[in-house]
Amino acid sequence: ALTYFFVYVIRQGVTSWFVFYMLQEKGALDAGVAAQRVSGLELGGLVGSLLAGRLSDMYIARSDGGGIVGKRVQVVIAYTIGVACMLLAFRGVPAQWVSAQWLCIFMIGFFLYGPQMLIGLCGAELVGPASVGASEGFLGWIAYLGAANAGVPLSIIVRDYGWNAYFTTLLCACAGALLLLAPMTNLKSYVQRKELENKKKMKMK
Repeated sequence: ALTYFFVYVIRQGVTSWFVFYMLQEKGALDAGVAAQRVSGLELGGLVGSLLAGRLSDMYIARSDGGGIVGKRVQVVIAYTIGVACMLLAFRGVPAQWVSAQWLCIFMIGFFLYGPQMLIGLCGAELVGPASVGASEGFLGWIAYLGAANAGVPLSIIVRDYGWNAYFTTLLCACAGALLLLAPMTNLKSYVQRKELENKKKMKMK
């Protein structure tokens, strides 16, 4: 759930502030031009979320054991590293390279929306059928708490410390998510845990 918090800090920070960053730092002439350059975010997210689900399914199918949820977490970790790398790349792209800016934003969306989808799926697979709704509701609450915390705090950071501090904050959010995910790479789903329990009961008989 706390990983979701960091993911939504990044997402809200990107969607709320990239247009302003384009206007001030990347040579966009007006808000319309800046919005066009940022349009790749949602397109990348569409592709990235679809591919993340498919990649995690393929990874699980080809593995010879281990926790199903842990396999999906490993995909989330890879995507989160991708977000951090593309934030650094976007920060370094010259103002004159408009196509490269759009591509970087596309890839940020690609890597950002994958974890957003997979973390919710992991939450559903960890709990029993009777608790799926409560699990998703709790994850959603944490997510939007993260989105809310990306508002005023980031505005203060940008106003008082500038864009370098803004990007440092987003990278720290990536690091926080990775630290939380690291111990979860072997998590088993609810179904797997029940199967293990049933096997133990059969051996005892």
